[in-house]
Amino acid sequence: MVSVTRNALPYQLYITHLVGTQLINAHFSAAIRAAVTAWRGQLTFVDALQQLSDPVTLGRKLLPEVVQLLAHSGVTRGDLIAHAWEAPCMLLIGVFDPDDLPDTPLGFLPVPASETTVLARASAIAANVALDSSTISYGSENGGALFVNLVVKPGEGYESEKSQKSMKGHTDGVWFPIRGEQHPYDPRIAPSPDFVCLCGLRNPKDVPTTVMPLREVLSKLTDTQISELTKPQYIVGPQFTFGKRLKQLYGFDLLVEDSQVLFWVAGVPWIRYSHSSTQTDTEDSVAAKSAMDAFEAACKESTQAYPLAPGDIVLVNNRICLHGRSEVGEEYGAKSRWLLRTYGLDTTSLEPSQWQSGSTHILFP
Repeated sequence: MVSVTRNALPYQLYITHLVGTQLINAHFSAAIRAAVTAWRGQLTFVDALQQLSDPVTLGRKLLPEVVQLLAHSGVTRGDLIAHAWEAPCMLLIGVFDPDDLPDTPLGFLPVPASETTVLARASAIAANVALDSSTISYGSENGGALFVNLVVKPGEGYESEKSQKSMKGHTDGVWFPIRGEQHPYDPRIAPSPDFVCLCGLRNPKDVPTTVMPLREVLSKLTDTQISELTKPQYIVGPQFTFGKRLKQLYGFDLLVEDSQVLFWVAGVPWIRYSHSSTQTDTEDSVAAKSAMDAFEAACKESTQAYPLAPGDIVLVNNRICLHGRSEVGEEYGAKSRWLLRTYGLDTTSLEPSQWQSGSTHILFP
């Protein structure tokens, strides 16, 4: 496992020591930080909190300043977007200051209202809109909440155990179609996200978020194995956070048959996969199962580790990269690990029916 860590230099010196795509990340971090700081300075806390409920309007307010600040650094918005679709993930360091956090929550919701969580959420919205993505959620996951806490849950049972363990490589919203495809159950079902945005609030044990770049994974497979992954011979089910609500909505077995794992979109490989929610269509599918096993092994060999520090944001491209995490441990509440998560998606081609009625950010179902 390759570990990507924070440079020990002070922030401004850190920027000057970066080159290439890392330099774009650093300029993006600085632009978001400055734009959000200026926005926050104009508002009362209550007004800032209220504006977070409308990410479309807030994104429009923040975007011009982010773009202008990037331009001063010699980075165009086109450069940034191209980078986001070439790099498996973007690590943005020191985007906000985690100064006034309450104790770590004990569940996905609610997100506590504090100065730090306001800055983190506004920063994520600014990052998404700069990448030509809307900050979105799904009505079938956590009640459509735009941001959720990723924390260890106390108690016994599946949810608590899952929150403590490591996670293998997966893409979020795997049951949903990739952008440009239609779901076989219902054309109103929106695509899975383009980006998974994780904001670091606490990480006392430096538990890394792990990423597996798709191109590196595929480089370890044979042409035959890659071909098998592109065939419609897999079954995809909803991940845990979506399953219960989707079952209530549709009332029948939600497994999607004849699914691909790997897609070629404009000559670029896109992935749709979860080790816990993807299986072959029959037990006799030897070649399909062999290809999937080889894919999982290649993911393990291609893992990179990003231990998010408080104030950092990582944007994982959900089409060209898988992500997971190392084992978190049993500590909960108090000063234990705490991330905020939201999603980004290019929504320009969505139909009105793919949105929840009356919402600018909640997708159907």
